[in-house]
Amino acid sequence: MPDKKTEEQLQKFVDNAEGIEEKPVGAKLTQAPAPKFPHTKNNPEISLGNQVGWQQLPLKDLPTQGLFYPEGTEVVIRSATAGEVRHWSTLQDTDMGSLDDMLNYILERCVTFKTGDVHSSWKDIKEIDRFYILLAVREYTFVKGENHLQVKTSETSKINVTKEMIDYITLDPKLMKYYDEEKRCFVLKFKSGKTMEVTIPCVGVTNFLKNYISIKQEEQQMFDIDFISFAPFILKDWRGLSNQTYELEVQKSNNWSIAEVSVLTHLKDLFVDTVNPVVKYTDEGGMERIAPLNFLGGIKSIFLISDPFGELV
Repeated sequence: MPDKKTEEQLQKFVDNAEGIEEKPVGAKLTQAPAPKFPHTKNNPEISLGNQVGWQQLPLKDLPTQGLFYPEGTEVVIRSATAGEVRHWSTLQDTDMGSLDDMLNYILERCVTFKTGDVHSSWKDIKEIDRFYILLAVREYTFVKGENHLQVKTSETSKINVTKEMIDYITLDPKLMKYYDEEKRCFVLKFKSGKTMEVTIPCVGVTNFLKNYISIKQEEQQMFDIDFISFAPFILKDWRGLSNQTYELEVQKSNNWSIAEVSVLTHLKDLFVDTVNPVVKYTDEGGMERIAPLNFLGGIKSIFLISDPFGELV
């Protein structure tokens, strides 16, 4: 058990986290401050999962099974505050740009990553894991069952959905053949002797690409559309990524051989085909079924109480 001084530090951190100023959708997001504690040889830093108000998510439960994060990575979440839910309630389901920003808003506020002694960022989250983590935050927010996520299974029936019921990805054995456990990515070795590392897209890289495309279109500037489809798999880290470093990668891609382009295209398409979020459930007859991931009430219903009038006296 932490001593009194540590408990006070923990509580101070939680109090500060709940008072963070709201930001409008589309505003530049910054990483929520990570808790800091004395870290010496005789006083090791407390695991994130043991901190007040935070809950650790087992990496093996993520859709990627944690295979593409550094070994020792911890992912912890906290419940969303009333202020964050208020901001979420302004979401327009039909605006994909707004939806993407709002998903990142919740991740920034409610999720903390740590690898060893280093606090990472919500931008390190793999795109495939993002929705699962969001649903985990939602379940931790509504521990009393005030929120029910439902999908229709027929014209007359519907089911309640939990994060475990959603099938996000199937890692094809043909793709996993090239997985390198030490580098935590796919390593392609060509007959020419060249080696290329390919990864699963992370939020930070896709967020950079979205902004890059938006700026280029606004300024009516030309950009390499072909490389855009490969970029999320080639760019392993969002850190240090800028227009200059990105365009250097574009130039490098002009030297790809036909074999490299062919293999990359096949693996990219294979990866895209494995991503098919559906809800798996068992019907009344005991048969396993699947249903489209279309929540009743739309995506906004994730962080709103299902029966708000039931909260009134």
